[in-house]
Amino acid sequence: MKIVILGAGQVGSSVAESLASEANDITVVDVDSARLRNLQDHLAVRTVLGSAAHPSVLVDAGSRTAI
Repeated sequence: MKIVILGAGQVGSSVAESLASEANDITVVDVDSARLRNLQDHLAVRTVLGSAAHPSVLVDAGSRTAI
């Protein structure tokens, strides 16, 4: 299942960790590159740097084909 998570804070990171362990295709969007780098170091997730309020960032994250 393709899932886009908006935000790599405590909640978004926890959700990503839970869903990544179930072999989902996870993309996390955030404006903080350090948080995204930390997620990539620990989980098999794709990350997109940018504001989730911008439609082009959401398209880059794959929102058109995600749940």
